[in-house]
Amino acid sequence: MNNGLPKLSTVGTGGAILALIVFAIATKISATATYDYKPGELLVVEGGKSPDKKFSIVSGEGKKGFGVYLMDAQTKKVIGQLEEVATGLDSAPDAYNAHWSADSKHVGISSREDRHLMRNVIYRVENRRAYLVETPQLLCHAVPEFCRLQKDLGGALQLDSENYYDAPWKVRQNEDASEIIKWISPTHFIVSEESQWQVKERDPSKAIGEYGDVEKLEHEPGEADDRYHVWFNAEGECELLPGDKSRVINTHPVKK
Repeated sequence: MNNGLPKLSTVGTGGAILALIVFAIATKISATATYDYKPGELLVVEGGKSPDKKFSIVSGEGKKGFGVYLMDAQTKKVIGQLEEVATGLDSAPDAYNAHWSADSKHVGISSREDRHLMRNVIYRVENRRAYLVETPQLLCHAVPEFCRLQKDLGGALQLDSENYYDAPWKVRQNEDASEIIKWISPTHFIVSEESQWQVKERDPSKAIGEYGDVEKLEHEPGEADDRYHVWFNAEGECELLPGDKSRVINTHPVKK
């Protein structure tokens, strides 16, 4: 089965283990979660009820078609559509994961934009409105040398680039997933972030350090440059800032 991921060399124990990791991740993200909504039907997503019972995050068919919405949990009336939430792949309510702060003033929503890209969107809920909050990124905080390596090689081709399959590249993103997994306080939370990359020419082992694994790929026909597959996996404590900003406080690697 061709899942769109590059072919790995599985020579040796290390290569076999990394190949199994790729297979497990690809299997997890490949299935599409669908649900056939009735006209006007809205269902609460996973974790969608706010702790104070005043709001719900729901998915379903609205006036503009399928979407994810902020709803008054008591009156069951829709307050507004959460347009920044990725809805391009899944439709089932349990494919959308909401993570409310204990004071019900902020909520993170994770969902898939495509089979290899899971977005994490954060909102501040105030005066019955949802305001978009900056989502913190762990990668460059945890491994700044890897981000410098990307820059040295001309920048990374991102997974959501329109010309992803046609543009020349020396660093390319294969997968990306971010999600709030825990609120520590009303303004502090833990983010889980995983990503996969391909790098040409330069061995990224030192740059990624303890935050990931690196596997050298077999040369494809007509390919002269060395290629490396990189896994990044981290968790980080993050903080909400005034002006709907955020920052990463610290990170630590996650090994599987």
